[in-house]
Amino acid sequence: MEQLRNIELLNLGEFTVNMAQLAVIGFFAGILLFVYWLIEYKLFPWYYGMDSTSEVNRGRMRRAVRFTAFGFIVVVILRTLNLDEELINIVLEQLSPEELKRIEMENPEAANDGSGLRFIVRISTLVKVLIAYIVANILDLVLGEIITQRFHRIRTVARKKGTTIAGNEPSRIRWLRPVLITLVIMFFATETGLAFYHPFTIPTNADGTGGIDLTIGKMLKATLVFLLVNLLLSFFISFLLKGYYDRNKIDTGSQFAINRLLTYFAYLIGVLLVIQAAGFNLIGIWTGAAALLVGIGIGLQQTFNDLICGIIMLFERSVKVGDVIELSGHEVGTVRKIGTRTSILETRDDIIIFVPNSKLIGENVRNWSQVERKARFHVKVGVAYGSDTSLVKELMIKAAKDHNRVLDSPPPFVRFLDFGDSSLDFDVIFWTRDLMRVEDTKSDIRLSIDAAFRARNIEIPFPQRDLWIRGGLPQVGAAPTPPETEDGTDIEEVPD
Repeated sequence: MEQLRNIELLNLGEFTVNMAQLAVIGFFAGILLFVYWLIEYKLFPWYYGMDSTSEVNRGRMRRAVRFTAFGFIVVVILRTLNLDEELINIVLEQLSPEELKRIEMENPEAANDGSGLRFIVRISTLVKVLIAYIVANILDLVLGEIITQRFHRIRTVARKKGTTIAGNEPSRIRWLRPVLITLVIMFFATETGLAFYHPFTIPTNADGTGGIDLTIGKMLKATLVFLLVNLLLSFFISFLLKGYYDRNKIDTGSQFAINRLLTYFAYLIGVLLVIQAAGFNLIGIWTGAAALLVGIGIGLQQTFNDLICGIIMLFERSVKVGDVIELSGHEVGTVRKIGTRTSILETRDDIIIFVPNSKLIGENVRNWSQVERKARFHVKVGVAYGSDTSLVKELMIKAAKDHNRVLDSPPPFVRFLDFGDSSLDFDVIFWTRDLMRVEDTKSDIRLSIDAAFRARNIEIPFPQRDLWIRGGLPQVGAAPTPPETEDGTDIEEVPD
């Protein structure tokens, strides 16, 4: 190799090219061309044979692979021929020898002269970052294409079985692109030395001494951890659990409860990992925050109560998303969402109300959807004494049966409730699945009953009272009885 270095092929002042440099460039170029050939003529045909990739995406992938291979060759040429000129070289901050030595182990160029932490941007740095960005886009494109083709295969199988797959066609994996872009930024920060720069220090002692150096690298690492937690959570819920839900026919409310509990758990773990990735000591944080949490707990007692009640509802499943419930104030609505502190209820008037979770647990709540998606309701009416009770019963049952929202099974029936003060009291009982519009159903049945009674001359009486007067009514033409005084004597009228 030393002999090859002595063979100069080109000499332009300070710029020389020897045989060893040319051999290194040729070696790496050959490897890159071989890898490109494998991808272009072996991997891509195999991949295209498995999935029907669109022509647009095929062209994008080919161009991206070609540019990536070309970029690697450019980096090899720049580094081998010492053409990798520095575009930016500035000192970010002065560091101790121990810190410089630690940084030098990870990035020698960032602290190569011992003058401090340096921010260095070379031509090859820009090319590397551009290559990393292209590779990230290739991964996003390929994985998104795989997910789309998988969705189409599942939908085709479902159609053959006579079923349908809910949901829109996915275009890419959620949170994947932010993760890849964050990795590209971390790569740039590490290459240039920016990752070791700490813009500020968080003090840990009351006198200001000591502290945690929050570097750019730690902040990027914490961001990456947060995005990875969301990526894994989204992938687990959207792809792994989705198949489980479809196979076992899990209802929407159960899916929501499972997903929400997994989200709470994942975010709890994610917050701890983010804090640790930022350089904080978790034991010290919990110890110092214990007293603060006690004070906050007292001040936010109701908030924590609602939070715990929300978790209890997700476990007990006493109230689920999609249930029709009636609150203690006779407010009826459909549960649209169970949040961390409040639940969203859509009333019959299409009004959204926010109900604290503690109210759904601590108060009497009637759940119309708990057992079956149907419920029994009543319409009461009174008829005059002397009416034909058999005819009344027949007309009331017919009015209920003729309504399109009343179920045929169980069939409606009528009860003779009582001999009332002014009427014979009847009650027609029916079942319906349309729980949100049951008041409209009751109104329609009442109108039908009223029309049927009018046609058959069945009277719905007014409230009646018998009035008894002591001593009877005075005779017509008789002199009125003079009023009495307090001592019982008559008051004599004095003539004018």
